[in-house]
Amino acid sequence: MGGVVMCVVQHTSASLCINENADSDVPKDMEDALNRLAAEGDHYRHDAEGSDDMPAHIKSALFGVSLTIPVTAGALNLGTWQGIWLCEHRNDGGSRRIVITINGMAEPVGPTGTAVAAGSGGGGGGGTSKSDEKSPKK
Repeated sequence: MGGVVMCVVQHTSASLCINENADSDVPKDMEDALNRLAAEGDHYRHDAEGSDDMPAHIKSALFGVSLTIPVTAGALNLGTWQGIWLCEHRNDGGSRRIVITINGMAEPVGPTGTAVAAGSGGGGGGGTSKSDEKSPKK
């Protein structure tokens, strides 16, 4: 199956990104760098929800809240070391909702389980949506 997966985190203080997923030091270094770029403190006007809220909005805006990932042969087509990160930018962010939409053309499969040539039967387009609750810290 080929197509795309679209992911959106429905929050303004969390984000999604694709980054190295092999070395556990990478998320720690990333958090340190983001904290230098958007430090907590009393220097923000928007502080009604705590000193970590406005920096979380800035970090979310830097990374973004959505990803589009190609699907090839039924699998996410990411690089060897790449992984999808749900980045929590609040100190205590709670649960997060991610909407995942999959669009693509399924390869028709013959009676023996092998793919058949295009135009020789089956197939179809369309997409599905799925929501998932997540709350890891990055």
